[in-house]
Amino acid sequence: MKAIGVKTIIRYYDHEGETLPGKTLRRAERDTIVMSGLGIGVVFQHRNNKFASFTAFRGRQDAERSLILAAENSQPRGSAIYFGVDGAWSAPNELVNIMTYFQEVNTRLAGSGYRVGVYGSGLVCNTLLANRLAELCWLAAPTNWPDFSAWYQTRRWKLVQLPTTWCGGRSVDFNLTNGREAEYGQFGG
Repeated sequence: MKAIGVKTIIRYYDHEGETLPGKTLRRAERDTIVMSGLGIGVVFQHRNNKFASFTAFRGRQDAERSLILAAENSQPRGSAIYFGVDGAWSAPNELVNIMTYFQEVNTRLAGSGYRVGVYGSGLVCNTLLANRLAELCWLAAPTNWPDFSAWYQTRRWKLVQLPTTWCGGRSVDFNLTNGREAEYGQFGG
């Protein structure tokens, strides 16, 4: 991966009942990545492609689990934990639910030293950054999601996910960083 210019591996935090086996970044994998000279970014995703996930209760659960995994992985203060909003939601009531989820995430992460990021559409990124519920935006790949093009043009994103491709026999999503030496909450490496 380093030979093709990859500098950071983005991995998942998830609950014990992972949505995919081996999805969650654990200490041994973290050590392997860091010893390889690569950085790590993390995103919390547990059925975040289902709108029913966006409640205060789930925001609290997801934030608390992310803190446990951050400690396990020696994630340093000042780095980011992104939370996925993996859908094209745009109705006012949908945005309210997403904001409620992120209010609880912020409440639970307050004082931890971790920055809150969002993975999602341009509309969701704009809404959460404007309401100070996220500091960092990782713009999701689907260009048909609300406000992709408009948000891309603002250059207020830290990462833009590129379409899925293959590398080394694996399905991967590469990302475009905002600037040559972009800082988006990664650690290690």
